[in-house]
Amino acid sequence: MTAISDTPFGKLEADGRLLKPQLKADTHVEGRFGYRGDIAYDGPEVFIKEVFAVSEAGKPAIGFLAGSIKEFETLPKLVESFGPLLDGEGKYLIYVGDLPRGSRWYIPFGNVNIFIVFIDDTSVYNELIDTFYVDKVKLKKYDTSAKLDALADVGLKYNSVSDYQTVSYEEALKRKAAG
Repeated sequence: MTAISDTPFGKLEADGRLLKPQLKADTHVEGRFGYRGDIAYDGPEVFIKEVFAVSEAGKPAIGFLAGSIKEFETLPKLVESFGPLLDGEGKYLIYVGDLPRGSRWYIPFGNVNIFIVFIDDTSVYNELIDTFYVDKVKLKKYDTSAKLDALADVGLKYNSVSDYQTVSYEEALKRKAAG
């Protein structure tokens, strides 16, 4: 059993940033720790919600993270607050509610690259199923940990950069304002 203090989630836990956890434990995959819930990143009122995240044993950063934020302008604060818990090898999908409909951007922040997708009245779970082409009927039979494993297995390998427009954060802000 992996102690949360031995994972990248340990710092988030120590800082009191892991909110409303549905899962905060080892998953069914050997050496993988998973988290489902919300994570505060700019005080307790600003958080990434519906988080699906995993870390692999021996890795200092979160390997896969998906969740949604309300305001695109808070994205740099999210990246800054996670700091070294995100790295260039991780896969990060952030769904944002205040973007122009259909926005799909791939944005670099230093060595961290983030897939940004517009989200409206759907859930991160349903968006991930659609993005990763995972069988929803199969997932219904799984417990919370197995669902996270199934999505993370695909998410950790996700590399469909060609489905997104690669833009800087500043360019994305301009496109948001024009949209």
